[in-house]
Amino acid sequence: MERVVANIYKTFVQFFPEEKVFWEDLVRDEQEHASWLSNVNFFEMIDLLPSTEILPTKELIDNSLKFAENKSRHLRSSPVSLEEALKLALHLEETMVEIFANHLIANVLATSHESLTQKILMAEKIHKDKIEDMMITKGFLQLS
Repeated sequence: MERVVANIYKTFVQFFPEEKVFWEDLVRDEQEHASWLSNVNFFEMIDLLPSTEILPTKELIDNSLKFAENKSRHLRSSPVSLEEALKLALHLEETMVEIFANHLIANVLATSHESLTQKILMAEKIHKDKIEDMMITKGFLQLS
């Protein structure tokens, strides 16, 4: 999921060169998350998770991945507006699988890397905040 989301954001770099820095920043973060999640040493620490941890179902993971992959394929042939791109990015960041992956990373790293955990949690909040801030700046979202 992290890799697919990174590829979607790479597409947005091409679609919206004037917001290149914004999209590239999100790409880097997603690629970093993918590398953590694919690291064998990371998975050896899974047993450190609290027993109350609720895993997303395979169906939820498959559906989220299918949704993101379909969006990625669709973008290759049908460019979107900046507003649509930002709404899609926010939707992707709010998917249960993305939230779970970030929570998993934070829990595993919390055992011995407190400061890194805080950095990850802040990075995830910053993802949503960055997207929402861009939407506000461009007039696509209003504070209530």
